[in-house]
Amino acid sequence: MSKAVITRYTVDSGYKLSEPIRIAHVSDLHERNSDDILSMLRSEKPDVIMITGDTFERYDNRPQYDFYRRPLKRLIINVIHYSNYILTKFEPKRLKANEENVLRFLREAVKTAPVYMSLGNHEQKLRHRDYAFLKEQGITLLENSDIPIQLKGFRFTLGGMSCWDYEEWLPTFIAKKGYKILLCHKPDLYVDLLSDKDIDLTLSGHTHGGQVRIGKKGMGFFVPSQGLFGKYAHGSFFGGRLIVSAGCANTVAFPRLFNPRELVMITLK
Repeated sequence: MSKAVITRYTVDSGYKLSEPIRIAHVSDLHERNSDDILSMLRSEKPDVIMITGDTFERYDNRPQYDFYRRPLKRLIINVIHYSNYILTKFEPKRLKANEENVLRFLREAVKTAPVYMSLGNHEQKLRHRDYAFLKEQGITLLENSDIPIQLKGFRFTLGGMSCWDYEEWLPTFIAKKGYKILLCHKPDLYVDLLSDKDIDLTLSGHTHGGQVRIGKKGMGFFVPSQGLFGKYAHGSFFGGRLIVSAGCANTVAFPRLFNPRELVMITLK
């Protein structure tokens, strides 16, 4: 398992804050062992923890990647995905998804700071017992919904956008006044739908950093939902209004190269 790092960003809220607010952004746990990320959380002591999806593995895991129009691109991407699908069958058990990993992570994370979650594309089949567990732990799940929050005297609205059925809720969130933070698992949804909307800060994951980063700018080789050399694989975009995490877990058989797992720490000032 690759070593994890802390990536730090500073965001100017445009509001007068009595003191900075420290946000821990966690993404793409995928039920893998992330005890090192948990240890970092404890050391960082954030004011709030925001999780942007693919925490649980609740989906049909058969690869389905026939949606790329260009034949060569479709061939390359299908080779990548089906090869990985086969290779993961031979991974050691300790590297495979196990819900006990994420249950332990969430139980401990909520002891550090309030936890808010949105859902990713791997969570379309969340179970009743998953909802019950989150409620039992005091974790707030934002499933195409939003909530007013006050931290250190600063009031803002936090929304959680799922990868589906967001059409009815999203306009009501965009129309709300004041500072708004959105948890949106897929950055391409932000690029396609929200980049020109009145949302102050959006946190995303999904890309896994592109798995292999190439060149000085760290361009991702393969970026889920964006394809080869997708632009929004990792980092800060749109003047700091979109921050994309490379994710907290190793989730495929191919190794990460120049692309460590990461905990994102954001200082809102």
